[in-house]
Amino acid sequence: MSTPLLQLNQVSKTFNDGDARGEVEALRRVSLTVNEGEFVTILGPSGCGKSTLLRIIAGLTPLSSGECLYKGEPVIKPSLERGYVFQDPRLFPWLNVLENINLAGNDGKELLRKMDLTEFSRAFPHELSGGMARRVALARALVPRPNLLLLDEPLANLDPKLRVNLQEELQRIWEREGVTCILVTHNLDEAINLGTRIVLLSKRPGVIKQDQPLDLPFPRRRYPKFVKAAKAQISTWMEV
Repeated sequence: MSTPLLQLNQVSKTFNDGDARGEVEALRRVSLTVNEGEFVTILGPSGCGKSTLLRIIAGLTPLSSGECLYKGEPVIKPSLERGYVFQDPRLFPWLNVLENINLAGNDGKELLRKMDLTEFSRAFPHELSGGMARRVALARALVPRPNLLLLDEPLANLDPKLRVNLQEELQRIWEREGVTCILVTHNLDEAINLGTRIVLLSKRPGVIKQDQPLDLPFPRRRYPKFVKAAKAQISTWMEV
């Protein structure tokens, strides 16, 4: 039996918030297996530990107990094999688009073409729209050819039309690059339209309430009855 790309075993995380409350339990005994080629979407209420879980997988935040294994090895630090895209694009303002993308390698020109950003290669971040800045951040994460792409609400706070366009771009990236994706989102439509699986976390401390496969071709918008039924079912889980 092949080793999963990612395996979380009884992962817990507790923070000391520095005030009278003392320790705050963010995650409690989370176990999750992700195989190559999946697009896992993680849903849950604000403060339930979704981003904390993603940062543990990335090697940016240490876990308190349990284990996080990538290709069978413990995750103890960041790796270019696990690309990370933040909600804020976090582009360096003194570098142009191509220079920002090439921070992690030298394949920026090809990714500029794929992201339809070639004519903006010499533009600086302050000259970009919000959508273009998000595409630059995605391209930068893809330069090292990661096996796993971790997406921490990268499409939050965008207008609906732009959000849909970038959702479609994410789906194309997943299919075209063959990269495994884990997306944290608050948006139920986004989770259903992109995910091959939906993982639902409870309110803090986050535990997995549901882990549901979504077996339907893409693009999902061609199947409104499926999307409507999935939303109704997942909304029921979220109320429990």
